Amino acid sequence: MSFPHFRISGTAFERGKQLGHLAKQQIIHNIETYKVLFQEMAQVDWEAARAHSVQYISWIELYDAEILEEIKGISQGAELDLLDLIVLNARSEIITNLAGKPVPADGCTSMAAAPEITTSQEMLLGQNWDWNNLIMPGMIVLEIDQAPRPAILMVTEAGIVGKIGMNSAGVGVCLNFLGTTERQMGVPIHIVLRGILNSHTLPQAIGQVARLTRGTSANYLIAHKEGEVVDVETTPTNYDVLYPDNGWLVHANHFVGPRSILIEDTARIMSPDSHLRQGRASKLLARYGNDVDPAAFKHIFSDHGAYPDGICRHGETQPVDLGRPMISSTVFSIVMNLSEGTFELSGGQPCTEAYEKYGFSSAE
Repeated sequence: MSFPHFRISGTAFERGKQLGHLAKQQIIHNIETYKVLFQEMAQVDWEAARAHSVQYISWIELYDAEILEEIKGISQGAELDLLDLIVLNARSEIITNLAGKPVPADGCTSMAAAPEITTSQEMLLGQNWDWNNLIMPGMIVLEIDQAPRPAILMVTEAGIVGKIGMNSAGVGVCLNFLGTTERQMGVPIHIVLRGILNSHTLPQAIGQVARLTRGTSANYLIAHKEGEVVDVETTPTNYDVLYPDNGWLVHANHFVGPRSILIEDTARIMSPDSHLRQGRASKLLARYGNDVDPAAFKHIFSDHGAYPDGICRHGETQPVDLGRPMISSTVFSIVMNLSEGTFELSGGQPCTEAYEKYGFSSAE
């Protein structure tokens, strides 16, 4: 399936207002969906989430006042209270920090392949994003013209200002949720994603992850069209930066960096399939040697090893399910060609749904 495709431009507030008007239906859907998910996953009602979200306003403003202005514009354009939009943008932190116990992670598998191992010497980056499929009607493709900052082309839950995608400077980012026992107020991870997509270079992007305390743990796989890729594993107060030894990186939902031995990794307990997805994607990618291309990524993202808990997920259970806390589905699969400035997107499972190509409108 295809997601609605919107383009916005102007000042931060104007951009937000345009999006709020254009995607009002999808934003309302996402609010209603998270009312259900908060209750199911964390026993948190929407009013409690709104009350908790107030604390994130100052963190967002400290991180980047322009991002907060855009969120305010969305609230006005969609005729919704600002706190409803703050809740959406801090939804990972609210689920994690108010649950009072470890909660299931987004079950995602991310990969990057640098030019030295790709068939056409291109920088490739992509992932399957796995989450509750109730969110599907709220997904959009969003292009943001925000000169003098880079233009952004990303896939996101409508109302959330930063997600998975790339920018006109050649920076791309994928996300894997991670879990620890550390609980901390800080910048929401979706705001950090927007900070990465506002960057011109990889050092800037790493700085956007590292410069302030984060609201929860996450992994950011970041690449640049120049042909370099890094992986930034974070807790709220610390981080590791991993660099590929062989031209490629793979990441799932558990810590793998040298500091991981000091971390109580709750996501790997809640998502034990993460280990196999990490290993299987790595094995399959390595088989291509120096002939990796977008078709290789698509093939791996369609893999059903360890079904139904593999890389391509259909939200199905085993005949006797042994207490899995959440059944996730592949909401979308994305393969970015940062050298070309385009991405291919499959809405739903890539084993059955065709990929559709997107590029910046100025280049079309």
